[in-house]
Amino acid sequence: MGGISDAQCFSRRDFLKASAAAVLAASAAGVLTGCDGGGEQLAENEAVLGDFKIKVTSATTSQLTSGVGENAKNEQWIIPTVKVSYNGKGLNALKYTDVFSAKIDGNDLKLTEPTGFMSSADVPFLNSNTITLKFKTPNEEVFNNFSLKGKPMQMTVKLFGVSVTFFLRRDGNNITIKKS
Repeated sequence: MGGISDAQCFSRRDFLKASAAAVLAASAAGVLTGCDGGGEQLAENEAVLGDFKIKVTSATTSQLTSGVGENAKNEQWIIPTVKVSYNGKGLNALKYTDVFSAKIDGNDLKLTEPTGFMSSADVPFLNSNTITLKFKTPNEEVFNNFSLKGKPMQMTVKLFGVSVTFFLRRDGNNITIKKS
């Protein structure tokens, strides 16, 4: 009983090839973050964060000038619409400002709406809700970088230590949305 046949022997070269293939397969599995775990391929404007599915459905811009002459004040907003779906049994209240944040060219935008806390009451029927976010730009230059020059707005959604960043970019009258 003794020896090992040639068919049972692995050369060092065969072992290295098999090891490299195993490492490649394992690393490729980490690239498949576009799937929701149930085998459904997610679109560029969707992401899954734990029990939450986040989908940025659209975005608009708004400007308001109040006052006249030297008292005139310009304010600008970028207004994305986000559908949040929740598969869990309960959600502790989280501040909207802790969940949603945005930047353009490194400049922080201020989330002005909604205010307060997001909770399971915000995702009542069919475990999903559409939320309209209103981000105020710090000045007209930052707004123009987005609306006229095509610089992306980086909107980060963070839930329970897991986050995803969506890039919203204006091209003419259209706003494209892609996740990082």
